Amino acid sequence: MTIVLNKRLLILVATLLLSVSIVGVSAIRSAFGEVGDPTIQTDHPQYAGEGAFQTIEQCVRFATRDADKPQDKAIAMFNWMLTHQFHLKSPQEWCIAGRTPDTEDTGDYEMVVYDANRARFSYGYGLCGTVHSWNEPYWNALGMRPRRRAFPGHVNSEIHYSGGWHAYDTDMAGLLFRKDGLVAGYADIIKDPKLVDSVKAPLPHYPFAWPSDFEGMKRGWQQVAAGGNWYKLYNGGYAAHPGIVHLRAGESFTRWFDRDHYGGPSKRRFWHHQKNGPYRNWTFVNKGDPSHVGGESNCRGNASYCNGEFFYQPMLESGGYLEGTLDVSPNLEHRTKSPKLFSSNGKSASLTFRHFSPYVICGDPVDDENPMRGKATDGFVVEANIVGTIAVEVSADQGQSWSTIQLGANTAASGKFNRRLDLTEFVKGRYGWHLRLSWEGESGVDALRFTTVTQVCQAFYPRLSERGSTVNYKATDRGVVAVIPNLGIPASENPNTFEEVKLRSSNIEYLGRGPKSRLAYQTTNNKPATVVFRIDAPQPLEEVRAAFRYPIRVPPPKEFDFHMEVSTDQGKSWKQFARADIPADNEFSSGWLSGKIDVTDAKSKQALVRFHVYGGGHRTGVMDAQLYGIHSTDGGQPLLIDYGWKQAGQLQTHTEIVPNGKAQHTFKVPTRDNIQDEFVKLSVGTRNRE
Repeated sequence: MTIVLNKRLLILVATLLLSVSIVGVSAIRSAFGEVGDPTIQTDHPQYAGEGAFQTIEQCVRFATRDADKPQDKAIAMFNWMLTHQFHLKSPQEWCIAGRTPDTEDTGDYEMVVYDANRARFSYGYGLCGTVHSWNEPYWNALGMRPRRRAFPGHVNSEIHYSGGWHAYDTDMAGLLFRKDGLVAGYADIIKDPKLVDSVKAPLPHYPFAWPSDFEGMKRGWQQVAAGGNWYKLYNGGYAAHPGIVHLRAGESFTRWFDRDHYGGPSKRRFWHHQKNGPYRNWTFVNKGDPSHVGGESNCRGNASYCNGEFFYQPMLESGGYLEGTLDVSPNLEHRTKSPKLFSSNGKSASLTFRHFSPYVICGDPVDDENPMRGKATDGFVVEANIVGTIAVEVSADQGQSWSTIQLGANTAASGKFNRRLDLTEFVKGRYGWHLRLSWEGESGVDALRFTTVTQVCQAFYPRLSERGSTVNYKATDRGVVAVIPNLGIPASENPNTFEEVKLRSSNIEYLGRGPKSRLAYQTTNNKPATVVFRIDAPQPLEEVRAAFRYPIRVPPPKEFDFHMEVSTDQGKSWKQFARADIPADNEFSSGWLSGKIDVTDAKSKQALVRFHVYGGGHRTGVMDAQLYGIHSTDGGQPLLIDYGWKQAGQLQTHTEIVPNGKAQHTFKVPTRDNIQDEFVKLSVGTRNRE
């Protein structure tokens, strides 16, 4: 589709581009004020926010900070999981071409989210098999090998410590104990069925007091004890997606704790198939430390979701908009008169803006129930003041495919927005977007602003404490480049945007993943094969993260090899940073391998990541792939933090200014008793809305 925008806006963009041609993009960028990776951590005892939970390792440290022995650490981690996740239909995203995600379809496991980082930032809820997959990276970080186990009508999990396996069910919230005091595992209960009654109050235990499941888990353990093959499943979950927000000059990020902030149930914005949005009232979330004594349990929580809103008004007249762009044509310049962004020679000019975050883009479902298969609005809105005719293209897959809208300008007063585009349908269920504007002749752009609304895990909101709350701010000057290959594009149409095809081994071919094909790449013989992807960043890379899903025979062959390597010298040398460990008793026909590596010393803006696959003498391949480059960013303007909360029903606010370039800042929010969280907003050189 093509869009026409106001002339003044085009001129402004053009003037900015002219400045770039004179002083250089990097010089202009450093003159403005991006803030990379701002985080907040409060002193709330359970829900301290992303400053405490940005990575898996941080979560583990926070959860086990008062524990010493292995089992004490495991139980502390178990309780943390119970208070940060709840039971609900598993989140789904756009994983396979030809399929539309819909959480009502609980049998479509291929569309389910298995990245624990995405789960922690955007969701915090899932069914048993999904939640126990997410838990695997946490247990691994704790030094305890995890695996999922089959269970009657359920999926359980076990972790290994102190010489044995122990069952930790964070979905149905139950622990059983051996006579020596250690948590019991499958083998223990099979050996001694009486352990189904071995509970230790006040720890959560079976039978858990959900109405339909009161005795169900106890009967399930009795069935396990009677014998049978209760499958052992390894490597179902992983953690790759970076939890990093990058704010540019003119941008703010607001998190609203109340899901009715936009105007009540009919205006709620979410990414889930459920009337009025994801919600659960049988959970330990929001109920303090989990407790279960006899028939009494504090499991009647009230868990839902929050919203995040990115509001970005690029600073066209000063050149600050370059911080938000990916590509700018050489003939695009800017000036102070209309159009502000314009073509210097009348020929086709263009620029591409981009957005990416750890939070999934959502929307207001027209039917108030299903934004996934049904239409949704107000998740991604573009407002513009344009001159003449402008083509607007939007991409949800980092520019691998585009949708185009044709627009013409309406008469508007100087500086006002004369076009409003709701592009929610193009990007809902994604984590970012690319938007390309192009024009020629006398057309141009005078003003732009983008509003992107996301779903935020409620347990991830940085909540305030009563009677004065201490808040720690930190920024590490980092941004993220996402490389998520669209593996659903047919082989005949695949643009190979990110793959280095010349480095692909000759014995593996691209198939394209679809409803009838689980494999995106498949080996043509039984020998080792490789596929290579490229990460390009605007600034030097500091870290590379990647994950891919592989198929594996059951039982696994004695010789197999799935690993990842990185090169920062265009493939001259390679360094391995992750290798799959698949135990001999694995009964899961696929698995995820993820890893990360520091590449700061290379001072390179490009990295190559090589996936090495070998099925132990059998054909294999690649099912899915995700790559991320974490790069440095420039420091800039001061950042404003606005906190809002209610006391006795009255809104209270506190504004804190973080000085220019300050990486850490601690302040106090003057709360009193009985507070209710409302919002927290981070702003970098933003303007007031018109």
